[in-house]
Amino acid sequence: MFKVRLKPSEQGTLERRYEFHLSEAVRAALLSDHEKAAKHSDTALAISRELFVGARDPDQQRPSLAAALAGNARYQGALQAVESLTESAGHYAALADGESSRYEVERIDVLVRLALTAEDEGNSRDAIRLLREVVDMYGKATTADPAARDAGLARACFHLGRCLLHAGEVAEGLEYTDAGLRAAQEALGDQGMPASCTGYRPQPSEQGWLARAPRAVQVLAPDWAAAAIRAMALHAAADQWPAAAKAATAAVRVSGGLAALGNEECGKEHAALIAQARAIWARARCGVPQSSWASVST
Repeated sequence: MFKVRLKPSEQGTLERRYEFHLSEAVRAALLSDHEKAAKHSDTALAISRELFVGARDPDQQRPSLAAALAGNARYQGALQAVESLTESAGHYAALADGESSRYEVERIDVLVRLALTAEDEGNSRDAIRLLREVVDMYGKATTADPAARDAGLARACFHLGRCLLHAGEVAEGLEYTDAGLRAAQEALGDQGMPASCTGYRPQPSEQGWLARAPRAVQVLAPDWAAAAIRAMALHAAADQWPAAAKAATAAVRVSGGLAALGNEECGKEHAALIAQARAIWARARCGVPQSSWASVST
């Protein structure tokens, strides 16, 4: 069957539109506007399909289609999500035939989405089993994009920790959550975070780090904030104040980063978190040597 190929100018226009809608989907998700995020994600997926079918070299468009399928799955029902993720995995498998390590992290990311879909369907045991496997896979993955690998590992640890907590495995669940917090900080790399958190609506100079972060870190931010809040509360309840202080710092900083992007819900939460964090930091100061306090200081 004859296929109409896109002209170079048409392909370039579609590629720019794809990137725009993908970026807008990420931004809307960070602002907790999931309906808008779903619309932009749907459009990005439709454009990526058009590019894949019409491009003179479809394999060049395969990574974008695989990514769009995986990203769009979060806005679909369980059955459709599994279909999209299966199709995405197939594209990554085809890409791996030529470069086995280049798309290794993306292939593992798809498994995380499958685990979350299983959890949504009530199969928490299967989700936990798959997430355990995924954490090991990230640990062995080689990639040219360490930030994406570390962000993927952090997300898997966050969700595995959450699932274990729901299953009553508090100690192990908290252990994985803390591991995720460490991996998330590694994903941020040398960019670092602001040294202090002092206001309800922080200035961009203090809290604008998330807007400059790699996309993988931006996508991770909502899960990062939620996991840090869980860890902060659980460590505080167990009188583990140094660990609670470190989690509180992450909770304040990430929620502040989301608030600085315009997330009103996170702005309100950020204000409440600062008050909780200051109390935790004060308790930690009472029993932690000054040399160990730098990472949790205000």
